[in-house]
Amino acid sequence: MKENLFNSTFEVELRILCLLSAGRQLQMSVDRIVSMDFIVCYAECFQLPYQNLHGDNDYMYGELSNRKSLTEEAIKSLVVQGLVDVKIDAGYLYSISETGRKYIKKLKSEYATQYKEIAVAAVKTFKKYSDNELALTIQENALKSVKGGI
Repeated sequence: MKENLFNSTFEVELRILCLLSAGRQLQMSVDRIVSMDFIVCYAECFQLPYQNLHGDNDYMYGELSNRKSLTEEAIKSLVVQGLVDVKIDAGYLYSISETGRKYIKKLKSEYATQYKEIAVAAVKTFKKYSDNELALTIQENALKSVKGGI
């Protein structure tokens, strides 16, 4: 049986590493990783000056329900592999390890390069947003989309 790489734990692992490599001392909760990954994949919809990496998709907001469980699974794997460090501070916070940084530097595909570039911009743009504010921003965009505002 051939396993699908798209929307797989492996794909999410790679995106998490790219995202966490976007800042030197970056630490994120699972909820923040889910939100930021979504924003990076659909940057244009969040007024970032990039095209949507995952294309224009009328059903993109439907992906969110599946993303959290995939992200949790991917993070567990990354921690076990030593690619991501975990810190407990009012919840679990994740950051890329030195091993993870070395691993991610080897990714040279066009997609990985674009993802990392957008991630840097997204992290900078949304750094002052709380996890809840990020989730609310995504919800507001979803409502505008349904109403035809995006």
